[in-house]
Amino acid sequence: MGRFLYTLAVGLWLGTLVSFSYVFLPAIHGALRDGAARDLLRHLFPRYHLACIVFGVLALTVVATTPASPSFDVHRRVLLGAPVAVALLCAMIGRQVLLPRLAELDAQQAPESFERVHRVAAMLNTTALALLVLALAAVTTS
Repeated sequence: MGRFLYTLAVGLWLGTLVSFSYVFLPAIHGALRDGAARDLLRHLFPRYHLACIVFGVLALTVVATTPASPSFDVHRRVLLGAPVAVALLCAMIGRQVLLPRLAELDAQQAPESFERVHRVAAMLNTTALALLVLALAAVTTS
């Protein structure tokens, strides 16, 4: 049951990340003018990051609370927990640090600084994506 819940949490998180980043964001930017797109995304991004955080906490909870067995030892827990923990940190930094900073820079109309911070947010998102793929690979190959 633990393996299923872990895979479900990581899979939902990965699906959320991919669909939001590569389907919804381009569609929103393509359909709305810059100001309207930013207003909509300012409301969606906190919810997106919160969903990612919930999936990450669920996956780590499963890793931490699944009873020990010969096939689920400390090595396996680290293998499954480490990529999720770092991806969770990326989501938390995005929500708690970068989103407020981006809103502040947008209000100050500082496009160069906004773009720089936005690139950092995109890098964190890509890092989380790669780590979640590794986590799924780890759980499916064991």
